[in-house]
Formats: sequence, structure tokens, C-alpha cells
Amino acid sequence: MACFALLLAAPGLSAADEETSWTVLTVARNGNWGIARARTRSEAIAGALDRCQAMTADESDCGGELVAFRNGLALALMCGDHRVIVAASDSEEADSSALDRLLALRGLYGPDFPACRHLLRIDSYGALTTFKARRVEGGYSLALPK
Repeated sequence: MACFALLLAAPGLSAADEETSWTVLTVARNGNWGIARARTRSEAIAGALDRCQAMTADESDCGGELVAFRNGLALALMCGDHRVIVAASDSEEADSSALDRLLALRGLYGPDFPACRHLLRIDSYGALTTFKARRVEGGYSLALPK
């Protein structure tokens, strides 16, 4: 929620800026996350790392996995301490990419792979949706927007 408030407090961007702005999402293994939007990818990465680190007093691996995108959206899921972070042009592509990644991880780790939950979804305009997870039998959880 703090990151969402920071995004709202950021100065507005013009239509031309929106076409060239980068949005970056990083998620740590402990579930902390950071989002930033800036004119350059490196500025957006630095902002996302700062916001992720601000969510915890402990050391974390913020920045260990991140996605950077100009248009579309990003989706983050947590499966135990495994992260599934994807960026895509639309929701359908994001869901498909996340499912492909989950299937690959389940193939790698077998039946002991933990159940997953949606963590958040962010679009390139800064619209953020966080999720409250519901566990379901067999793994992939259903999530309800908060």
C-alpha cells in the first residue's frame, strides 16, 4: 500500500512521457515488493529497489528478480519463497506466461512445490491491484482483489 501511495504522490506524466516511461516491479523471496515508474529503466529499477527495501528492516533479495516494461502489465505470484513475475501486453498473456512458469517450476520441484497465491498486478499507468489469497486443493490458489 505504501508503494501505491508513493506512485500517487509522483508528479504526473504527459502523454509523451507515458510512451517512454518504464515501470519496474521487483519482488523479494519474503513477499516484499517495490514498484517505480521513471523515464529511464535504470531510474525505475533504482526506485523499485528502494521501495522494496523500505518494506522490511531485514536484509532481503529485492532486485533478485524484476520485470521492466513500458506498456502492458506485470503480474506477481508467490509460491512459498518462489516468485513468479511476468510482464505482458495484456491480462490473458500475463496469465498464460505465469501458468507456463508455474508448470515449469512444478516439473522441476515435483509434488512438493508449494501452493501459489497472487500477490499483485500493476499496469503501465500505475494502477495497482493487490490480492488476498484463498488456498485450494492441489496448488494454484484463487485470489480475490482487495
